Amino acid sequence: MRENVELTGIVLSSMPVKDYDKRLVILTRERGKITAFANGARKPNSPYRGISEPFNFGTFTLREGYDAYGLQGGEIKEYFTDVKNDIEGICYGTYFCEVLEYLCVEGIGDANILNLLYLSLKALSNKNIANRLIRRIFELKLLVYDGEALEAFSCVHCRKEAVKAFSLQWNGLLCAECAIRVKGSRILQESTVYTLQYIISSSLDQLFTFQLSEEILEELEKVIGEYFAKHVPAKFNSLEILASLS
Repeated sequence: MRENVELTGIVLSSMPVKDYDKRLVILTRERGKITAFANGARKPNSPYRGISEPFNFGTFTLREGYDAYGLQGGEIKEYFTDVKNDIEGICYGTYFCEVLEYLCVEGIGDANILNLLYLSLKALSNKNIANRLIRRIFELKLLVYDGEALEAFSCVHCRKEAVKAFSLQWNGLLCAECAIRVKGSRILQESTVYTLQYIISSSLDQLFTFQLSEEILEELEKVIGEYFAKHVPAKFNSLEILASLS
């Protein structure tokens, strides 16, 4: 008989199955993305009812099966109530979870990605930083951990350190001279270049600590948006809902 295991993670998604059960996708520190079934979780008096909601962070007690886990219990340490009570926050939080459900591999844990999700959800509760900026920080830093980092510290064409332009074709930044020769490149403001470098190189606890002017934020959105779409070519329902709110 298989023993229970305790895994630390965040519920990425929860969907109803059968009459009263739920199918959960949990991003865990120890084993990456896993699928777990919470039997009876939709019953009013179920002990799993509060445990099995999206965004919940905590320790989950699970019984290993052949191709999925069975939820046996858990201790939730963070419910992210402020995010769940805000429609825009729900959309952004769901987007983060959808992206990770798409990208993450079952059985391969990554503490950095779990911590990035945790801090991104935490940042959505902070009204002093724009949700649009939180999204772009999450996207760019996630690609760093996924091995698809934007080359931002030297020219991707000639390796000079004085970078001034962005090239989607070359997956990074260019110096002024190379930008003239590379079709489709565009000159960036100095603050945008610095912000890209800061997000890529900073530790997680330093990520969500700054604000940007609207002009720089718009330029950052274009660069990261194009780069992320190239490397994560998928459509996410949460973004369509978010667009309908604006």
